[in-house]
Amino acid sequence: MRLPVTSDGERIFQLYATDPDVTKYLAWKPHRNLSETNQFVQSRIQEWKEESRFTWCIESDSSQLLGLISCKPQSDSSYSVSYVIGRQFWGQGFGSKVANELVNYLVNQPNIFRVEAYCDTDNVGSSKVLEKIGMQFEGVAKRKANVPNLSDEPQDCLQYALTS
Repeated sequence: MRLPVTSDGERIFQLYATDPDVTKYLAWKPHRNLSETNQFVQSRIQEWKEESRFTWCIESDSSQLLGLISCKPQSDSSYSVSYVIGRQFWGQGFGSKVANELVNYLVNQPNIFRVEAYCDTDNVGSSKVLEKIGMQFEGVAKRKANVPNLSDEPQDCLQYALTS
């Protein structure tokens, strides 16, 4: 994992930002042009400065960009985690590996007592990743997330958490 840089926009655009299968369950629609993706990357860099969200690029051992992973403070003692992996890297364990590292890092901090993640009720791949890394299913959060690729109305989500 590494911090995002401005030049990541083009690779993210090519890797997944325009892919309707990858963005299906995300909180934004597929990008129509590189400018949208560059703005997205800049917002993630700015969020680091503001300490409002922390996003890392996920890379292979050969420094190939595979996706992104983020954590966002929910309170002084709670964080949420989210991630996205390019479709050609699905099923290879990359999401599980980095999610496990980040969740375990967070839950082992002295002042963090809860790490949570949500996924759409139909997002089987993400629910498997969250279970594989030891997060506990807590239930269905009704009308929790805006998923514009599925509906204009908030969608139900599976809620997972790991506590210390």
